[in-house]
Amino acid sequence: MSPIPARSHPRTQLYLPSSCTALLPRDRTVTLEGKTDTVGRGGLRLLLPTLLKSPTPVTVSLAGEGALRARVVWAGPTRRTDLGTVVPHGLRFIEEISAFTFANLLATLRERARVQRSPRLPVRIQVMLGETFQPARALNLSTTGAFITTPTPAAVCEEVLLHLTLPGNGRPLYLSGQVVWQNSARSSNGFQPGMGVAFGNVGTEEATILRHFLRQAPAR
Repeated sequence: MSPIPARSHPRTQLYLPSSCTALLPRDRTVTLEGKTDTVGRGGLRLLLPTLLKSPTPVTVSLAGEGALRARVVWAGPTRRTDLGTVVPHGLRFIEEISAFTFANLLATLRERARVQRSPRLPVRIQVMLGETFQPARALNLSTTGAFITTPTPAAVCEEVLLHLTLPGNGRPLYLSGQVVWQNSARSSNGFQPGMGVAFGNVGTEEATILRHFLRQAPAR
């Protein structure tokens, strides 16, 4: 792995779906689906299912926003996350994003990522979805949202109802929320199929139970 170059701008941690098209030797292209890890004016860290070597040229779309041209400056090593196995990549933008443009982009991305405003705890909790009680599983959880793995995730912006019982607490929780991103079973990335859900108005008792549970183990 090549040394990681010094950054000229700070990075903001955002965990969002992305699409990365890489230009390979002999003018071949490949499009990979992945997740952002950190984003800044000069570049970003991207989690992809396979290794791209430096200095591969790429075009990246973050959560469906625009197309940013960049180059791979470092990659690896492979790591396991609570959502799947991925390869981290450091990308440097061909043209640095202006402060004004980046502020607007960051505001949009933060809204898309609002499910991640609180620290996430990796979990393996059985969840029932909706009025039909479709079985699923929560892979991470916070006071503001969760990632739910299911082969049939709901569409982005769709409202969902979660029924779950936390370990050590016999009272079932009924939480409603909105899908802020989803990963289909047909996706080519290394992540589990499912959806990121941002909770709506959580009741006082439910919020207390969530906070108590999350304090019992370190956040991701």
